[in-house]
Amino acid sequence: MENKSEPDMKAALQDNLQSLKESFIETPSMEFLLQIVATYHGLEMTERGIGFAEAILMQIEDEKERLIHTSMVFEMVDFNDDALAVLSEAMEKYPDDVQVKNHHGMLLNKSSKFEDALSIYEELLEISPESLESLSGKLIALIGLGRHGDVLKLYKTSISITPSSPQDWHFKGVIDGLLRDYFDREKGKSITEGQAEKLSKSFDSITHIMDGLGPEVSNFYMMGNFAGKEIYHEMLDK
Repeated sequence: MENKSEPDMKAALQDNLQSLKESFIETPSMEFLLQIVATYHGLEMTERGIGFAEAILMQIEDEKERLIHTSMVFEMVDFNDDALAVLSEAMEKYPDDVQVKNHHGMLLNKSSKFEDALSIYEELLEISPESLESLSGKLIALIGLGRHGDVLKLYKTSISITPSSPQDWHFKGVIDGLLRDYFDREKGKSITEGQAEKLSKSFDSITHIMDGLGPEVSNFYMMGNFAGKEIYHEMLDK
């Protein structure tokens, strides 16, 4: 099959953009909105995509929700400083909100501001020590800071926590996807061969557990697993 030329690819993106807008009008959702922004970005019309999204988001009455979604739009096109500025505003207005804090920590990790992210996640885990979302964020920060011993300790803590919802299984997947590749890379360095073997068995045991939990849980876990691997390899690239 021949590769599409650049004009053909742009034409396809334009068609896709129109289709996405029609879908958004029929069924408004953040998923469609982010896809629209990403498509504008692919067409090298990033500012226009952001403007389109901001016009939609201005209609959201809930200020916290509007700020979080606006930060997601900026993050989608790698305007991470703008996304962090919006989240900083949200943190000032909603200093005790768990959703805002977790999202802020995630963006700080993405921007390699691991010390700041770690501070947020440690505070969150004092309140909810079994939050797999916050645990996954803290693990990313610890890896970024090169605190290998603390990574292993925290992973052992995460093993003892049973996910209580499909969404929790997503973050369990993030942790496993992230750390499977991390431990494989650290074998013989920050962890011993024996530890690596035990960890490998721990990851493998999840496969058998997933078989009995149904397709919804399995999908959440596998998507999280893929996301975790992607996060780790993006950290290596930096």
